Amino acid sequence: MKSKNPLVVVALLLSVTTLFLEQVSRAIDLSALRVVPAYAGYAVLGLVVAEIVTDILRAPYKRIYLKQSVGALSFAAVFAGLFVYTRLFASDSVGGAIGALPIVVVVIRNVFILLRVFSRLRHVASFLDEISARPAQTIVVSFLVVILAGTLLLMLPFTHSEGRGLSPVDALFTATSAVCVTGLIVVDTATAFTVYGKIVILVLIQIGGLGIMLLSFFTVFVFRRSVSIRDKMLMSYMLSERDMTKLSRNLKTIIYTTLTIEAAGAVVLAAGIRANTGAGAAQTAFQAVFHAVSAFSNAGFSLYSDSLESFRGRPGVIVPTALLILVGGMGFAVIADLRTVAASYVRRMRDRLRRSRRHRLVAPSLNSVAVLSVSGALLLLATLAFYGLEYRNVLSAERVGGQYLSAFFQSVTLRTAGFNSVPFDALLPATYIAMTVFMFIGGASGSTAGGIKVNTVAVMIAYLISTIKDRDSVVFHRYSIRADIVARAFLILLFGISVVTAGTILLTLFESAPVEHLFFEAVSAFGTVGLSAGVTPQLSIPGRIVIIILMFFGRIGPLTILAAATVGRRKVRIEYPRGEIAIG
Repeated sequence: MKSKNPLVVVALLLSVTTLFLEQVSRAIDLSALRVVPAYAGYAVLGLVVAEIVTDILRAPYKRIYLKQSVGALSFAAVFAGLFVYTRLFASDSVGGAIGALPIVVVVIRNVFILLRVFSRLRHVASFLDEISARPAQTIVVSFLVVILAGTLLLMLPFTHSEGRGLSPVDALFTATSAVCVTGLIVVDTATAFTVYGKIVILVLIQIGGLGIMLLSFFTVFVFRRSVSIRDKMLMSYMLSERDMTKLSRNLKTIIYTTLTIEAAGAVVLAAGIRANTGAGAAQTAFQAVFHAVSAFSNAGFSLYSDSLESFRGRPGVIVPTALLILVGGMGFAVIADLRTVAASYVRRMRDRLRRSRRHRLVAPSLNSVAVLSVSGALLLLATLAFYGLEYRNVLSAERVGGQYLSAFFQSVTLRTAGFNSVPFDALLPATYIAMTVFMFIGGASGSTAGGIKVNTVAVMIAYLISTIKDRDSVVFHRYSIRADIVARAFLILLFGISVVTAGTILLTLFESAPVEHLFFEAVSAFGTVGLSAGVTPQLSIPGRIVIIILMFFGRIGPLTILAAATVGRRKVRIEYPRGEIAIG
């Protein structure tokens, strides 16, 4: 029977990881790393049992399946027996479980794990080949792989300032926050990591902002390697580009534009940081690059313990950071469209000076109009709301110009950036509630930002206005919007509300913080914002896992999550008799 159980892949990865970390911890005598194989062993055993149970439930004929799976069941029994033996003869501490075992038992157990790895490679290859044909699942798996790699790196001693590495949960939380460009932290980025650890976080942010698949395809195109039709379909799905002939050009444009903007932002930030901190050239350059990448990716990670509070009222740092956040939150399609529009205006002005035939001006696309108009309105509204609520509170010590600068910067960071220039533990409860609305909306589709996206809000507003005006179709800026896009927009809204509500309820069960603070953390995680009411570092392990899931869902996006979860079946058109339901 051909197994397509995804648990096989997870169990395989954990098995290999367990073997690797056991050998590393033995070779360099790191007790901190020995905790990981111990916990991973529990996870492997649980996955082995879960895999067998799910396969039995899926089998149409249970007896036949049991007869054909004697080898797998025997392996599971032997593995469980060895696992129980290792725990019974281990020391009291979890970390010492491996070291107290007879070497023969360890060897036998590892041989069984390796046999399982080799026996399942064919099934894993079949599973990976299946998901590679579905772009949504490929994106989800690629993010999971990067998060796992980042977790393992952050658990290694050389990344931690105290030389002991992060705990598994803290490493997973930090890696997920970086790859999902969120910025929520359970340890202080400025003090907890060495330079190598900060570089790991920087790389994870850049990969998370652009996407591992985009970077992979960019490498392929740079080296002029051929790309299969399936890979082109995957990239077309990621870029929302129907014309496959433009994929290579668009991909290169995205990468080069990103690197150019980040480099320009780093140069400007370096001048502002040097003027305000007086740090050395090398330190200033690294901090400038880190914050430029973090700002453009809307990640919110900072190399300062107070985020950007020390630069409060300093336009040399605050303004370029805000501009990087705004540009990154617009989306690559909007950036490319604006560049085309600007080029047409430049040609028009040049023709006017030369008194030659004037080129036709290029109008921005409907998507760009929606992003810019809704983003501008939300930015203005958020600035006025934050200033109106806090000008007598956290902004009271500043001058009027500084107050508006801080209010503007915080309204920008609500686009899922996560930096803060004012202390968030002193905000009013009304401010927390008002900020969650803007965080939930987020930035633009196809950008580094999270949330339900301003494009979705534009479609819903157009639908409401068209309904009020009793129009037959949804109209936005004299363009008709397809019914399936409208339905998709409300599906995204419903998904976002459901996920945030479920996350908040779970957090209230696990944590004792005020409800408005927990709700703020849940929205911040789902919107990949990274702003915190001071709750995140004190979260329990179950609470941190909830936030990790919310960050992942928010970064991948509702449509990708739903598409990856659906089973690929042929669509069957069925017509049912019409019915009436009273609403309102």
